[in-house]
Amino acid sequence: MKLNKIFISGLAMLALTSCNDYLETDPATNVASTELVFGSEGETRTALYGVYAKVCSDNLFGGKLYNDFQLNSDVDFYANSNEAAAGNQPRRFDVRSDANNVETLWNNLYSAVETANEFIFNLQNSSIYKEETEDAASEAADGTISTVQVPKVTSLTQMMGEAKVMRAMFYHELLSYWGDIPFTLKSTYETDDLNPAITPRQQVSDALIADLRHAAEYMYSDQDGKVAAPERITKEAAYAMIARLALQAGGYSLNHDANDATNYQMTRPSNYQEYYIIARDYTKRIIDAGGHRLNKSFRDVFIDECNFVASTGDDPIFEIPFAKETNGNWGYAQGPTNGVDTGVETDYTNSAWGATSGGVRTTAFYGYSFDSLDVRRDYICGLWYYSNQGLPTMRLDYAMHNNKWSKLWNSNGLGKTTTGATGINFAYIRYADVLLMFAEAENELSGPTAAAQEALKTVRRRAFDSEAQAEKVDQYVAAATSKADFLKLVLDERKWEFAGENMRWKDLVRNNMYAEKVFFTFLDYYAVTEAMAGTSSYIDMVEEYDKVPYSEVFVQSMYSILVRNYVDPNFPNRGVYMFYVANPYNGAMQNPTGTAPAKYFEDNEMDFEAVSPKTITGLSTASNTVAWTTTTLAWSNDDGTPKNQVVYSLYGYIRINQAGNIVVVNNGSAQPFSINPNDAQANISRLPAVRYLLPIPDEAIARSGGVYKNYYGY
Repeated sequence: MKLNKIFISGLAMLALTSCNDYLETDPATNVASTELVFGSEGETRTALYGVYAKVCSDNLFGGKLYNDFQLNSDVDFYANSNEAAAGNQPRRFDVRSDANNVETLWNNLYSAVETANEFIFNLQNSSIYKEETEDAASEAADGTISTVQVPKVTSLTQMMGEAKVMRAMFYHELLSYWGDIPFTLKSTYETDDLNPAITPRQQVSDALIADLRHAAEYMYSDQDGKVAAPERITKEAAYAMIARLALQAGGYSLNHDANDATNYQMTRPSNYQEYYIIARDYTKRIIDAGGHRLNKSFRDVFIDECNFVASTGDDPIFEIPFAKETNGNWGYAQGPTNGVDTGVETDYTNSAWGATSGGVRTTAFYGYSFDSLDVRRDYICGLWYYSNQGLPTMRLDYAMHNNKWSKLWNSNGLGKTTTGATGINFAYIRYADVLLMFAEAENELSGPTAAAQEALKTVRRRAFDSEAQAEKVDQYVAAATSKADFLKLVLDERKWEFAGENMRWKDLVRNNMYAEKVFFTFLDYYAVTEAMAGTSSYIDMVEEYDKVPYSEVFVQSMYSILVRNYVDPNFPNRGVYMFYVANPYNGAMQNPTGTAPAKYFEDNEMDFEAVSPKTITGLSTASNTVAWTTTTLAWSNDDGTPKNQVVYSLYGYIRINQAGNIVVVNNGSAQPFSINPNDAQANISRLPAVRYLLPIPDEAIARSGGVYKNYYGY
């Protein structure tokens, strides 16, 4: 079921709330309108949908946060060939305070905060809202029954909680991207101060956590059946949001020197364990409630979203509910690029699904990090895309497609002329995340306890067939007996579970590992490119660090055959043709192109049927030959030097300078970095922090009269 009424009502409701940049919005004065809107439960619900509409904005959770602002890491990756600073490329840590996209994100997040604040203020002060308690039975450990007072949940207290969770979502992103931020829980109804003071991030987190801890107890559980979960926010989603805020607050983050605007370093609060206790306790509440399981296969979670199926009790706890042809770029930005020629009458085999950009991708090395038996790998990692004539084309370059979501997975297609506005939901909070947050927090507090191990195992079991679970789940987890080893397993599991969900860089920041992973992502590309061109001083070090023998397995030439798709469970679209790839992660494989495709499939007991390009396109000009295709990787220039995408995709932290030396940005200044190829840890220990935080936009600084200031070398 899709709650499309949220958007129809919500978008209309925005006319009654402040839709401009929060920091330049004048206080609303239409008292008659607000009294009318918040005078009944039905109208209040419509007003709530106005807050949901902000969440669904393509400038926020509908697209930008998971595309332009999903920062590069060892998982999510956007290649860039620009050899100079652009100033508007946050993915490669290359931004200035005058960047339009940074200003737009700032404005949209604060506009969303204001919309939530106005809803909360108006409902709190309406004549129909009240918070009460009621009697409930409580059983003690000895079996004694007593009567206690508990919060009385009503439809109105539920809606208040939903708005507060959404407000926390907006602030969570502001904290992630800016650190210390202007902060207020008051709407412009309540104050004439349009420039809230910059507040330390720990104080912001404390206020939000306290706010949600109260509000969550006045919300329905998704097991109550009173709220249309997972497309609306429930108590479980509120608990998960508390845990997410607490882990962020207790983890490391980039902090500036108050006396030196160019100096910054990674620190965490002295009382960080208090936040881990909160994260552990609130995730445990969700686990103990037993309302969620990982019953669906990993792939079906996302395929169901692509087919507008929203079901309760499984992995999704809260799915952001987009509306088809209205908003949400999920499945357009992800999955294979799909070219569609809308100017011709011919409908090629891929036409029914409409065009996609396929621009949200992973590193070229991501697929190699998986265990070969992990079922997630071959579903997530996409190796080809489609021309506007429906012809599959190999994608052997700097990144792999992230195939979690795609319009192409929709059973019926969304229409030949469609592009974005897919209406495909995104599971913003998943039970897998809850389990792994619990495992991380429990491990930090008490080491790898049985409870922490079981949480990790629960996620990992879904990734392996039953016959492999004894080795790949039970033995794998049991081998990590120290806190450090178990944390590595948890973060690795998050790496394989959450590609494309804007989590990886945040996970690394929280655990003070971002510099290390960005450094080695750069070296992966650089060393492998050098090795393919001749020799590399760094290849042995990166192979040891990644535990992947790239010299043996990295694919320089990929061998593939065009086939009909009716046997591959990892490519859900049965209506379009695909490639069978003989050596996706095996560069040492002997070239099979001398073997006829039909014989190759027969010898390997496969049911694929090879086809020709003409069979796919129907064009008389297309080849009618059924044959292998060889696609060769080209990361080097003619003179053997690495191409720009290899050396500049992480420009704002590590790159090659004009003199041909590796430089690392330290406190805003690019400095030569001498790498010891024999000691990875020695290099890691000397790395400066990544300047991942964004600058406060110039326009906001000017509007504050200079009260707001930029640090971090901006």
